[in-house]
Amino acid sequence: MKKLFLTLSGMVLPVLMGMMQGQNLLRDTFETVVVTAQFAPQPEHNAVYPVKRISSKKMEMKAATNLRELLQQELNIDLNQKSVFGTSVEIQGMSKENIKVLIDGVPVIGRLNGTIDLNQINLANIQRIEVIEGPVSVFYGTDAMGGVINLITKKGQDGVLDGSVSAYAESIRATNLSGSVGYKIHNNILRAGGGYYQFDGLSTTGSTGVNNWEARKQQFGNLMFLKSFKNATLRYNASLTGEKLIHDGEPNRRGTILDKDYFTSRLDNNLSFQGTVLGDHFIDATISYLDYHRYHNTYTVDPKTEERTLYPKDSKSENIVYYNYSGAKVQLGKSQPADKLNYAVGVDYFEELTTGSRILEKKQRIKTLAAFASVNYKWRRNVELQPAARYTWNNAYGSLLSPAFNAKLNIGERQTLRFAYARGFRAPSIKELYLDFHISAGPVTYTISGNPDLDVEKSHSFNLYYSIMHVLGNGTRIKLEPAVFYNKVDHLIALSQLVDNRRHYINIDVFRSLGGKLEVMVQPLEALTIRGGAALIGRSNKFQEQYDTEAFLYTPEYSSEIQYRISQLGLGLSLFYKYTGAHEGFYIDKKDKELKKTTTAGFSNMDVAVTKTFFKKSLSLTGGVKNVFDVKDIETLNQIGEAHARDIQLWGRSFFIKSIYKF
Repeated sequence: MKKLFLTLSGMVLPVLMGMMQGQNLLRDTFETVVVTAQFAPQPEHNAVYPVKRISSKKMEMKAATNLRELLQQELNIDLNQKSVFGTSVEIQGMSKENIKVLIDGVPVIGRLNGTIDLNQINLANIQRIEVIEGPVSVFYGTDAMGGVINLITKKGQDGVLDGSVSAYAESIRATNLSGSVGYKIHNNILRAGGGYYQFDGLSTTGSTGVNNWEARKQQFGNLMFLKSFKNATLRYNASLTGEKLIHDGEPNRRGTILDKDYFTSRLDNNLSFQGTVLGDHFIDATISYLDYHRYHNTYTVDPKTEERTLYPKDSKSENIVYYNYSGAKVQLGKSQPADKLNYAVGVDYFEELTTGSRILEKKQRIKTLAAFASVNYKWRRNVELQPAARYTWNNAYGSLLSPAFNAKLNIGERQTLRFAYARGFRAPSIKELYLDFHISAGPVTYTISGNPDLDVEKSHSFNLYYSIMHVLGNGTRIKLEPAVFYNKVDHLIALSQLVDNRRHYINIDVFRSLGGKLEVMVQPLEALTIRGGAALIGRSNKFQEQYDTEAFLYTPEYSSEIQYRISQLGLGLSLFYKYTGAHEGFYIDKKDKELKKTTTAGFSNMDVAVTKTFFKKSLSLTGGVKNVFDVKDIETLNQIGEAHARDIQLWGRSFFIKSIYKF
């Protein structure tokens, strides 16, 4: 696949460069411009898909070092922390494999238990983040059934020399150091950066010497070369990340303690060409090669001396997993606001290769080829209709047609109504198709296997969004954004029940989510911005219907955000808050095999920060408190009020300080 990457580079780029003509490329520095699932970069208010942006300013105010910390107080986005697997994300009740995480439109690979660990995604080189709630399968294919999170990296610069150095420290024994420098000569930019993150781990259970929040050590680096033409850019980007996660074991029945150190590395390469061609068309072409591998070492621990000895029965050679992704995607779009008809067409090809002792026959490959198209028609002056479709062929499950339809109605200059329907899909992963895992517990061997006959998960999704902006007589700006959604997923993939010590992946019937939200923004002063919101998310699945339970179980959410700037003093104050309501669920009691209801308690999470700038904003210091209410694990109660489990959620109150120096 490395040969594919180089060959396509040599074939595609000369053709694209020969087509270049037209106007200058829109600069990524305009934060009102969005690119995710668009025909071409365009202002947010023109987009048919509603795109939620998280700006670099907000990232700095929150002092977030990774994607988990940044998304904690976002409405309609819920996080779930699991030991070893890390933090997963849920949007509109859809989670894990149904949420696609991208960096500049290229997928982040390396799912564990269906999860991309958000703790591993550092924000040191990120300019902004764009989020689309709901399916975007037409543009991004499998795994985009519930939504996408697209991280946009830093690219352009104005001066010859541009750089920054950042240092972060948190009272829970976490530190982060990062830096970058860019050099510009004529139309060429060379930028390099890197950093280091360390978290010593901690326990929220009171156990001495056993951390349920594992210690992490991460190193990351990136290199970018960008060449600008009159109307386009050619960019090569490479990044390398490595992580060591230390999982503390607890004594088993025999008093044996087994610790595990998990090692993860990622190498990402992509070459992209973006610009105006054929006068009024925008082309976005990307070739990517991604490499991921993970393994663990197991150690026996002497409880008296705490000396660790390598455990030979669980060696690196037996558990290492390699995953490679290589692909090429080209999209050509015409997006002129004055024209009645605009469109986008594209081709997307990628190969996934997994090798390891826990994969059937030690090696499996999946190839996917897709063609997609979308048309935007301005039916009247204020009505836009946008049908779209994606045709996908996959060597594991065959072919599939996935249609979508979007509509946008502009009511005057300050009101917008958006409707979206999509027939989303998620293809079975290599693990779900070809897993071959055996684990021994005493005299019994348990087997978890894949299923090559799995069907594709398919969804019907409906979203309705309304937005109104109003300016009062005193200049106060008010923006209201209510929205409702409904998702139905058929052929949901899950593990079967344990029979004869065996489990395998199967298609179960239906999962549904239903809900809505209301977001409000008030700006009474230029220096003061207040945001608030409420959401209600209902979830239902066949497991519940089988036992004659309620159709939907609902969870409420509330969020607020206050930002106040005192420009004369170079001072900024910010507050971020979210309340996540009680979450109801079910489990089967092991003794009587009956279905019982549980309730996971609701909790509040609030951060407060103060930012001060010095030397014409070249130096900024941010300090504050995270998790003001000192929330830790969340308790789950059964029907009679007895504790059933405790879920890892937050690690308690902490204090932080962060400095950024830009030159």
